[in-house]
Amino acid sequence: MIIIGHKDGGIEKASISRFTQKTKGYNTHTVIGGEFAVGPDIDQIAFKTLLGSCVAIMFYDSQKKIKSMNHFLLPSTNSTNDDMKYGLYSVEAMLNEMYKLGCSKQNMVAKISGGADIMQLTASLNSIGHRNVEFAKDFCKSEGFKLISEHTRGEHGRLILLADEFQTFIKVTQKNETDKKILTEEKALQTEITKAPVIKEYVGGVDLFGIEDKQIIQPEMEIELF
Repeated sequence: MIIIGHKDGGIEKASISRFTQKTKGYNTHTVIGGEFAVGPDIDQIAFKTLLGSCVAIMFYDSQKKIKSMNHFLLPSTNSTNDDMKYGLYSVEAMLNEMYKLGCSKQNMVAKISGGADIMQLTASLNSIGHRNVEFAKDFCKSEGFKLISEHTRGEHGRLILLADEFQTFIKVTQKNETDKKILTEEKALQTEITKAPVIKEYVGGVDLFGIEDKQIIQPEMEIELF
């Protein structure tokens, strides 16, 4: 059973029989912007997501063999409405589902990815990507989760695949149609944020593992923070 947190705040318990899409040999669920997924390794369902300035926080309980991944667009909001596109609400809702399955904080580790400056605003400490990455790192530190690796920032989008045993595969997009699509969404997102607290939801999910690309990062090539 895979638990999916939807953009409207709803929680769905999905049978593994519905996940038939294959990525690198894994049955796969795509986590779109403003959602999260939680599932045990025994179900053999991998999670993937496409990130621009957005960030994915991933957790793993080494005893229960349960993994999770979210995809948030902004760190937090002043609104009282529950909204999964904001990191604070998303990560707390995701962790609550893990705890319900018996996960324990002392057995859990974390990874983060994303936060690219797709609009090439790398000098700006107030860029969306920078703010999202800093939120993710600060949250893990303040809540006592060991951050064992991160793959963040840069100027290109990235596709993340989270498999069993907390293996992560990362493909960084290069100058192709996928990067152009992400850039269009990033510009719209920046404009919406400037105008009002309600932002346009960025939805990823393009399968890049079938596209020839110059940079494929395997698990052993992640930036390790031990």
